[in-house]
Amino acid sequence: MKIMILSVGGSPDPIVKAIKAGRPDQVYFFCSRGPKGSEHTIAGPGNPCGDTRKVKCNACGNEQYLGDPKGKAIAVQAGLDESCYEIVSVDNPDDLEECYATLRELLTRIEGKYGARCDVVANYTGGTKTMSIAMALAGLMTECCDLAVNIGPRSDLIKVRHGDAPVAVDKWRIFGELQVELARKIIGDFDYANAYLILSEILKRPLDKDFKAKILKAVQLCEAFDLWDKFEHAKACELLASCNVPLPSHHKAIKAILGQSRKANGYELVGELLNNAARKAHRRNYDDAVARLYRAMELFAQIRLKKQFDLDSGSIPLEGLPETLQGAYKSRVRENNKLILGLNDVYELLGKLSDPVGKAYEGNRERILNSLSKRNNSLFAHGTAPLEEEDYQEVLDNLGGFLTGTARMIGVDIDLPQLPQAGIV
Repeated sequence: MKIMILSVGGSPDPIVKAIKAGRPDQVYFFCSRGPKGSEHTIAGPGNPCGDTRKVKCNACGNEQYLGDPKGKAIAVQAGLDESCYEIVSVDNPDDLEECYATLRELLTRIEGKYGARCDVVANYTGGTKTMSIAMALAGLMTECCDLAVNIGPRSDLIKVRHGDAPVAVDKWRIFGELQVELARKIIGDFDYANAYLILSEILKRPLDKDFKAKILKAVQLCEAFDLWDKFEHAKACELLASCNVPLPSHHKAIKAILGQSRKANGYELVGELLNNAARKAHRRNYDDAVARLYRAMELFAQIRLKKQFDLDSGSIPLEGLPETLQGAYKSRVRENNKLILGLNDVYELLGKLSDPVGKAYEGNRERILNSLSKRNNSLFAHGTAPLEEEDYQEVLDNLGGFLTGTARMIGVDIDLPQLPQAGIV
């Protein structure tokens, strides 16, 4: 099923030629209403397409026609049966909003009626400049419609008069650039998953080699950073390496997170959780952000306990503690003869072990526990109320501030580069 949409202006010749060359099964004429509109030229009686303009001869004083006053209606000239065309009109052909809305409604109607069983071409040769712009925009913003324009020699700046032919317009590069701009905005919000979907769709279209290579690399980077954002660091690292792009700080960071760097200190995942929390907060997902701050706080103590005392907070044998502490913890031993300690318990144990991290916690304990209550009362923990921006900011100030300050105090670098918001495409 071949469908053609044609914008109609003052000259019928390009319209008729486009119809005869394209041989569509169905034609939609996009024109303007009113006494000065182009609607009457489609199927009006007599000679609606005749050139009735006159000029007075300076020599004899008689009036003469500028062109041929005889000109049958476009449908007649193109040999169209009434059942093969439809007139779609606008009241104001210079109102871009009206023109665009009318065309989008038409395209939606065509898609609903014919589905994937049709090829739609929109030829924007005729009509006002606004009508042509609206048709080009409608064609670019939908994937179900190709664009065409009549091209031929011009003897003046008014219009192509003869020798013109409808030529297909490669809209896919422009369509791709529009999608790229949308993807850039989404990447600015760290939404790599949606950017990946948008850019992947572009690759399904006919593109020139260089543009396709650019989009392909951006798709791979979006997938890599989406994996990173989901804590799938091993997969992200492998994909980043295959992309072969100059992101030295991020390459170093992810290798450190994975423990594949000689300069790794083992605390990098704490910094990654802080960055991840910032990304979630940027997208206004404050419950998720606070949950990550809580986990960063907990993980920092667990790593410290393991590194300094070789104790696993989720499974501590009573005999693993100094004898001076065993009595205090004996009542908390589980059936497997192991201690299982929560966040506050681990920091308290570090304090009893005279570790500087535990001592720092003791000095900030009240503020930290108040912040932890925000998380505990949230919908994603034990409460029912979702967290707001001010809740996140308070938790960040207290927990994030404690973590960065304490890490600095013990000579540990947890500052990692944030994932990129630009430069991917």
